[in-house]
Amino acid sequence: MDSFIERNYEKLKNKYALTSPEDLLKEADIDLLPLPLDDNTGGFTMTNNRCSTIVVNSNWDEHYIGFVILHEFSHLVLHGGSSTPYYRRIGAGRFIPKIENEANALAMKLLLDMQDSDDIKHLTKYWSPVNKIDNLNRDFFVLCHD
Repeated sequence: MDSFIERNYEKLKNKYALTSPEDLLKEADIDLLPLPLDDNTGGFTMTNNRCSTIVVNSNWDEHYIGFVILHEFSHLVLHGGSSTPYYRRIGAGRFIPKIENEANALAMKLLLDMQDSDDIKHLTKYWSPVNKIDNLNRDFFVLCHD
Protein backbone atom coordinates (compact mmCIF):
# COMPACT_ATOMS: atom_id res chain seq x y z
CA MET A 1 0.00 0.00 0.00
CA ASP A 2 1.19 3.49 -0.82
CA SER A 3 2.86 5.06 2.23
CA PHE A 4 1.02 8.35 1.54
CA ILE A 5 -2.32 6.56 1.89
CA GLU A 6 -1.13 4.49 4.85
CA ARG A 7 0.14 7.56 6.76
CA ASN A 8 -3.15 9.39 6.28
CA TYR A 9 -5.15 6.31 7.19
CA GLU A 10 -3.22 5.93 10.46
CA LYS A 11 -3.77 9.62 11.29
CA LEU A 12 -7.51 9.26 10.72
CA LYS A 13 -7.67 6.03 12.70
CA ASN A 14 -5.98 7.76 15.64
CA LYS A 15 -8.09 10.92 15.41
CA TYR A 16 -11.60 9.54 14.79
CA ALA A 17 -13.79 6.69 15.95
CA LEU A 18 -14.34 4.87 12.66
CA THR A 19 -17.89 3.63 13.22
CA SER A 20 -19.74 4.75 10.07
CA PRO A 21 -19.26 7.18 7.18
CA GLU A 22 -21.98 9.47 8.56
CA ASP A 23 -20.50 9.48 12.08
CA LEU A 24 -17.06 10.26 10.66
CA LEU A 25 -18.44 13.34 8.90
CA LYS A 26 -20.14 14.53 12.09
CA GLU A 27 -16.94 14.08 14.06
CA ALA A 28 -14.93 15.91 11.36
CA ASP A 29 -17.54 18.73 11.21
CA ILE A 30 -18.37 18.12 7.55
CA ASP A 31 -21.95 18.49 6.40
CA LEU A 32 -23.75 15.76 4.46
CA LEU A 33 -26.47 16.67 1.98
CA PRO A 34 -28.40 13.84 0.29
CA LEU A 35 -30.05 14.99 -2.95
CA PRO A 36 -31.56 13.18 -5.93
CA LEU A 37 -28.89 13.39 -8.65
CA ASP A 38 -28.72 11.80 -12.10
CA ASP A 39 -28.29 8.01 -12.09
CA ASN A 40 -24.57 8.11 -12.90
CA THR A 41 -23.52 10.70 -10.31
CA GLY A 42 -22.80 9.41 -6.83
CA GLY A 43 -21.74 12.66 -5.24
CA PHE A 44 -19.42 15.63 -5.03
CA THR A 45 -17.83 17.95 -2.49
CA MET A 46 -18.26 21.70 -2.06
CA THR A 47 -15.86 23.72 0.09
CA ASN A 48 -16.32 27.39 0.92
CA ASN A 49 -14.38 29.30 3.56
CA ARG A 50 -12.95 26.03 4.91
CA CYS A 51 -16.47 24.62 5.43
CA SER A 52 -17.11 21.47 3.45
CA THR A 53 -20.31 19.75 2.38
CA ILE A 54 -20.45 16.34 0.77
CA VAL A 55 -23.45 15.92 -1.52
CA VAL A 56 -24.53 12.32 -2.23
CA ASN A 57 -27.11 10.86 -4.57
CA SER A 58 -30.08 9.95 -2.39
CA ASN A 59 -31.29 7.57 -5.12
CA TRP A 60 -28.24 5.29 -4.80
CA ASP A 61 -28.18 2.21 -2.56
CA GLU A 62 -26.98 2.97 0.98
CA HIS A 63 -23.91 0.73 0.58
CA TYR A 64 -22.71 2.76 -2.40
CA ILE A 65 -23.53 6.00 -0.61
CA GLY A 66 -21.26 4.99 2.28
CA PHE A 67 -18.37 4.50 -0.12
CA VAL A 68 -19.12 7.77 -1.96
CA ILE A 69 -19.09 9.64 1.37
CA LEU A 70 -15.71 8.14 2.25
CA HIS A 71 -14.34 8.75 -1.25
CA GLU A 72 -15.24 12.44 -1.08
CA PHE A 73 -13.97 12.65 2.52
CA SER A 74 -10.69 11.12 1.31
CA HIS A 75 -10.32 13.89 -1.26
CA LEU A 76 -10.68 16.46 1.50
CA VAL A 77 -8.02 14.71 3.60
CA LEU A 78 -5.57 13.77 0.85
CA HIS A 79 -5.94 16.62 -1.59
CA GLY A 80 -6.50 19.61 0.66
CA GLY A 81 -10.10 20.28 -0.19
CA SER A 82 -9.50 20.49 -3.93
CA SER A 83 -12.72 20.54 -5.86
CA THR A 84 -13.40 16.99 -6.98
CA PRO A 85 -16.99 17.19 -7.93
CA TYR A 86 -18.43 14.12 -9.43
CA TYR A 87 -18.24 10.51 -8.37
CA ARG A 88 -19.69 8.72 -11.39
CA ARG A 89 -20.60 5.16 -12.21
CA ILE A 90 -19.43 4.27 -15.70
CA GLY A 91 -17.96 1.29 -17.54
CA ALA A 92 -14.72 -0.57 -17.07
CA GLY A 93 -11.49 0.01 -18.93
CA ARG A 94 -11.30 3.75 -18.34
CA PHE A 95 -8.24 5.66 -17.20
CA ILE A 96 -8.44 6.41 -13.48
CA PRO A 97 -6.42 9.51 -12.45
CA LYS A 98 -3.94 9.14 -9.58
CA ILE A 99 -5.92 11.32 -7.16
CA GLU A 100 -9.00 9.19 -7.78
CA ASN A 101 -7.06 5.98 -7.13
CA GLU A 102 -5.77 7.54 -3.91
CA ALA A 103 -9.27 8.56 -2.81
CA ASN A 104 -10.57 5.08 -3.66
CA ALA A 105 -7.76 3.40 -1.72
CA LEU A 106 -8.26 5.47 1.43
CA ALA A 107 -12.04 5.23 1.23
CA MET A 108 -11.86 1.44 0.95
CA LYS A 109 -9.45 1.18 3.91
CA LEU A 110 -11.81 3.31 5.99
CA LEU A 111 -14.87 1.38 4.87
CA LEU A 112 -13.25 -1.97 5.67
CA ASP A 113 -12.25 -0.66 9.10
CA MET A 114 -15.89 0.26 9.77
CA GLN A 115 -17.16 -3.25 9.02
CA ASP A 116 -17.78 -6.03 11.49
CA SER A 117 -14.82 -8.44 11.46
CA ASP A 118 -17.19 -11.41 10.97
CA ASP A 119 -18.55 -9.77 7.82
CA ILE A 120 -15.01 -9.27 6.52
CA LYS A 121 -14.21 -12.97 7.01
CA HIS A 122 -17.06 -13.87 4.64
CA LEU A 123 -15.73 -11.85 1.71
CA THR A 124 -15.17 -13.85 -1.42
CA LYS A 125 -11.75 -14.06 -3.03
CA TYR A 126 -12.97 -11.50 -5.56
CA TRP A 127 -13.60 -8.87 -2.90
CA SER A 128 -10.67 -9.65 -0.68
CA PRO A 129 -8.70 -6.62 0.59
CA VAL A 130 -5.94 -7.46 -1.90
CA ASN A 131 -8.28 -7.12 -4.89
CA LYS A 132 -10.54 -4.37 -3.57
CA ILE A 133 -9.08 -1.40 -5.47
CA ASP A 134 -8.82 -3.23 -8.79
CA ASN A 135 -12.45 -4.34 -8.51
CA LEU A 136 -13.58 -0.91 -7.41
CA ASN A 137 -11.78 0.87 -10.24
CA ARG A 138 -13.29 -1.54 -12.74
CA ASP A 139 -16.80 -0.69 -11.54
CA PHE A 140 -16.44 3.02 -10.86
CA PHE A 141 -14.72 6.06 -12.29
CA VAL A 142 -14.43 9.45 -10.76
CA LEU A 143 -14.60 12.49 -13.00
CA CYS A 144 -12.80 15.52 -11.60
CA HIS A 145 -13.47 19.16 -12.28
CA ASP A 146 -11.53 22.10 -10.92
